[in-house]
Amino acid sequence: CSLFFDISPLTGGNVAFSTLEGRPSAYNFDNSPVLQDWVTATDIRVTLNRLNTFGDEVFNDPKVLKSYYYAISDFAVGGRCKCNGHSSECLKDDFGKLVCNCKHNTMGVDCDACQPFYNDRPWRRATADNPNECLPCNCHDKSSQCYFDPELYRATGHGGHCRNCIDNTDGPNCERCRDEFYRQGPNARCLSCDCSLVGSLSTQCDNYGRCSCKPGVMGDKCDRCQPGYHSLTEAGCRPCACNPAGSTAECSLDTGRCICKDNVEGFNCERCKPGFFNLEPSNPHGCTACFCFGHSSVCSKAEDYSVHRITASFDTGLDGWRAEQRDGGEVPLQWSPMSHDISVTSNNYLPVYYVAPGNFLGNQLMSYGQNLSFTFYMDRRDTRLSAEDLILEGAGLRVTVPLIAQGNQYPTETPQTYTFRLHEVSSYPWRPLLSSFEFQRLLHNLTGIKIRGTYSENTPGHLDDVALLTARPGPGSPALWVERCTCPTAYQGQFCEQCAPGYRRENPSLGPFSPCVPCMCNAHSDSCDPETGECYCRDYTAGPNCERCMDGYYGDSTYGSSVDCKPCPCPSGSSCAVGPRLKEVVCTSCPAGTTGKRCELCDDGYYGDPLGEEGPVRPCRVCQCSDNIDPNAVGNCNRQTGECLKCIYNTAGFYCDRCKEDFYGHALTPNPAEKCKPCNCSPYGTVNQQRSCNQVTGLCECLPHVIDRDCSQCEQGFYNILSGQGCQSCDCNSIGSTDGQCDIRSGQCECQPGIVGQRCDRCESYHFGFGLDGCKPCDCDHEGSRTPQCKEDGRCDCKEGFVGTHCDQCEENYFYNRTRPGCQECPTCYRLVKDKVNEQRQKLKDLEDLIANLGTSQDTVSDKAFEERLKEAEKTIMDLLRDAQNMQEVDNSLMDRLAEINNTLSIQWGRLQNIKDTVDITDDLASRSTNRVRDVEQMISNSRRELEKELSGSIATPDSSGDPNNMTLLAEEARKLAEMHQKEADSIEQTAKDANDTSTKAYDLLQKTLAGESEITNNINDLNRK
Repeated sequence: CSLFFDISPLTGGNVAFSTLEGRPSAYNFDNSPVLQDWVTATDIRVTLNRLNTFGDEVFNDPKVLKSYYYAISDFAVGGRCKCNGHSSECLKDDFGKLVCNCKHNTMGVDCDACQPFYNDRPWRRATADNPNECLPCNCHDKSSQCYFDPELYRATGHGGHCRNCIDNTDGPNCERCRDEFYRQGPNARCLSCDCSLVGSLSTQCDNYGRCSCKPGVMGDKCDRCQPGYHSLTEAGCRPCACNPAGSTAECSLDTGRCICKDNVEGFNCERCKPGFFNLEPSNPHGCTACFCFGHSSVCSKAEDYSVHRITASFDTGLDGWRAEQRDGGEVPLQWSPMSHDISVTSNNYLPVYYVAPGNFLGNQLMSYGQNLSFTFYMDRRDTRLSAEDLILEGAGLRVTVPLIAQGNQYPTETPQTYTFRLHEVSSYPWRPLLSSFEFQRLLHNLTGIKIRGTYSENTPGHLDDVALLTARPGPGSPALWVERCTCPTAYQGQFCEQCAPGYRRENPSLGPFSPCVPCMCNAHSDSCDPETGECYCRDYTAGPNCERCMDGYYGDSTYGSSVDCKPCPCPSGSSCAVGPRLKEVVCTSCPAGTTGKRCELCDDGYYGDPLGEEGPVRPCRVCQCSDNIDPNAVGNCNRQTGECLKCIYNTAGFYCDRCKEDFYGHALTPNPAEKCKPCNCSPYGTVNQQRSCNQVTGLCECLPHVIDRDCSQCEQGFYNILSGQGCQSCDCNSIGSTDGQCDIRSGQCECQPGIVGQRCDRCESYHFGFGLDGCKPCDCDHEGSRTPQCKEDGRCDCKEGFVGTHCDQCEENYFYNRTRPGCQECPTCYRLVKDKVNEQRQKLKDLEDLIANLGTSQDTVSDKAFEERLKEAEKTIMDLLRDAQNMQEVDNSLMDRLAEINNTLSIQWGRLQNIKDTVDITDDLASRSTNRVRDVEQMISNSRRELEKELSGSIATPDSSGDPNNMTLLAEEARKLAEMHQKEADSIEQTAKDANDTSTKAYDLLQKTLAGESEITNNINDLNRK
């Protein structure tokens, strides 16, 4: 407050009061809450404490004291609305009172409070730097009411505490569900937990609506028992007492009765159903069906078997594995000594399979329900799987499975182990689906295991570590899956695979799968062969069912008595029979060779006297007929003497040991085709027309010049066997016939061409030249010859004016006249031309003689002999050099002489080489000279032909009339032609002269060469002497 006092009373004076004057924080007003509170007034009170009485109070006179007074005549207050910085103006309310027009979510007369729902932080006065507006509460749209909570603000920095949250939410910000509610997401609705009051530990659940369950209870609401539990109560669920090997680990929720696997029974699934055994956890059906070859449904675990593995590791080779295509074609296998595996490749789209060897096959019944495993990989990941990647075959059955079945992986470049359970359960899944009995029957006679090795073209597949789990008798880890059957009366054996004594297979072809039925032995045996059913007979009975008496006994064994069969009254204990009418005992199996009711006679094919009726006793023996009788015939020999009576194969004799008359051969040979054959002698070629022959060789006696075994052919060069006197000689001309042979009936010889006559001894008409090639045709011209027949030299007899071998040319200076057939003599003027031509012909003949002498008068040089002598000289020189070298250690002085000799030899060798080159040049010159001479001869021949042509042209037929004309012109033309040919002849003569000179030079050069050769020979001889 502010005080005012003075000694003197103040009348009409002013009392002033300032709230900020002299205040320490007057210049920091916005940040001084104390000062802000100081200047704020809601009421103003003026207190008049006392008056100055100048001491009159001491006297305490009321009248005097009442005369003192003071008063306030005017009162003025200067100020503004207090809006705490949240408003810039004041407005009058309904009562005329000024109130602030609040901003920043504030309210109140002085904006001294936050509006409802804007309480997230404490209210603050606005400043020049910060408006300090009120912030809304964060209620997640679940409430529209809140208040400021200082504790919450200190804890979280947000003081807005929501009220009356909706949608079952709760919390300062309605950020969570109420107790016993949950939601699965931030914006999801809160749902009731609905936890079971019996099965849950609390009525509150988690954010997923799951309640906390009591022991053995499950479910989001804890409203049911867990698998393996039953009977929900306040204490939870009680555990099922199920056998884990035989149950699914679940039981009835109400009764606790366990849910068993397919082949298991019992309240707790503790035992196998009838017909099953070996309760084990790994078996999806719990127990394995009894196999027992189908004869029993009662079995148990065998105690004396141990686990065994059939393996193939390919450490040393293929281990007997092979590969084949789907169609069975063989495919080569590759073994890797580095990786110890096998591989196979297919060059087409057809898959190739690995085929297991015999140790994996056969009776693999003890692998039922066990695993077949192997390691497999490919060089390239390019897989085309199929339903037949693994194949099992056996007992006429076949099952397949894909490679990726039973949880196996796709094949890659990395080795992986593939495992397959050999069981028929559908989830594995072998196709076609078999029953348990059929699957075990397949394994009992397993004939094939095929593993697919290729899945694409040209990509190898690799196989390793093949293993088949099975069992075998003996100590070791127990194999509890092997059965031991309790067999019915008719069966025995561990698997009821055998028939019991007194029983046999009803169908032996089925083997151990066949039912066993009682033996049928007519009471003469207690047992029989279990496979064939043949009885082990006694009481002298026999037969598969003891249905007859054994050999040597007779009677009816079907009566079932021990005395049904009695001994036969026959020798050697042979068998007998009782006649149906007379009931007489007759021996049926007499000793070999005997017959009769009591075996008293020799049998057919035997001889002797077994009872001695005609003399001494002779046992019956087989008749010896050399195998030349029909064994099926009766009476082949005499039963007393043994003589053979019915020989066959054309044999005869006491023992059928020779061929009969008119037959020959080997009667004793075992081959019937090689025995006796008919002689078949020809009546025309044999002496006196005999038909018999030598019985061994079969040769018939032939007439002269008749041959062959049967005398049916003439000798070569003979004929006419039908004469009956032998064959006659063909007598063919050796020149005129082709081979000296003739027709075997007519005697006509086969002639050369143009030759005739039965003996081919003359030329055919109009032929000539009888010789080895036959006769040639005359071919005489019919117009120019006098007759078609020619002379012995083939020349025809020509008419006048005709010439030539065949008379087919006009004589020189004759011409052919078509009007008058024949050759007509030319006019006289043509004789001049003829004389000129004859002169040229003579010159040409002289030139030809000269050239002929030139080609034959020169000596020839033998290059081959010359070279051989050179080689001999070279060899001699080399031998001499080697001898000289061997003598080097003997005499050093000889070395100088040898060096001189060697030098001389080198010089002579060079000369020899020069001489050889000269000889080669000379040979070339001689060859060229010979060619030039040949060219000259050819030119002369051509000139001659041209002269003859010109001559022929000069005398050719002028026209059809045959009369000559223009004779002077023709004569002049002939003279010019003759002069031109004279020049050509001179030129030819000069060429021949040049050739002669060249040949002379070649001859001189050869003479020099020969002289040099002689000198070399002398030098070599001197060297040899040294």
